[in-house]
Amino acid sequence: MKIAVITGASSGMGREFVGAIDKEFELDEIWVIARREERLAELKGTCRAAVRPVPLDLMERSSYDVYKSMLEAEKPEIQVLVNAAGCGLFGTFMDMDMDQQLDIIELNDKALMAFCHMSVPYMPAGSHIINLASNSSWQPVPYINVYGASKAFVMSFSRSLGVELKSRGIHVMAVAPG
Repeated sequence: MKIAVITGASSGMGREFVGAIDKEFELDEIWVIARREERLAELKGTCRAAVRPVPLDLMERSSYDVYKSMLEAEKPEIQVLVNAAGCGLFGTFMDMDMDQQLDIIELNDKALMAFCHMSVPYMPAGSHIINLASNSSWQPVPYINVYGASKAFVMSFSRSLGVELKSRGIHVMAVAPG
């Protein structure tokens, strides 16, 4: 079964990627992942490929186990992985809640890295990983510094991973909208 996996698919860039990936690739299913199950369910019937809603909160490590179990049970061929789940805060570092800032790192970096690690064994030559970075990844940006730093991780990680996976024929791209 040829699939695409798209995190953050309930809104924003993730939701836009669902339609774009469906138009570009011949897939059996698109696994759309986000917290809001009702928003994911709205995507059913909008694509050529079947859409499978997978409601997971990627800030919860237990969601990694659910995804890993799905992969082990179904052994799909992942043609495309889009890591579009993300969040950020605007304000001064010391005025923002520490737990919310830690959540930025959990979602933007840890979940993205985990989904790459779990997905690559199911990706054949010619497959793609698309990680959402940001223009904030290129330089320090006051008032969104944790977000910018988290996206700098995404950029650096993606570039390095691309070199490591090149010999396997897996293309890695970081997208920096903004």
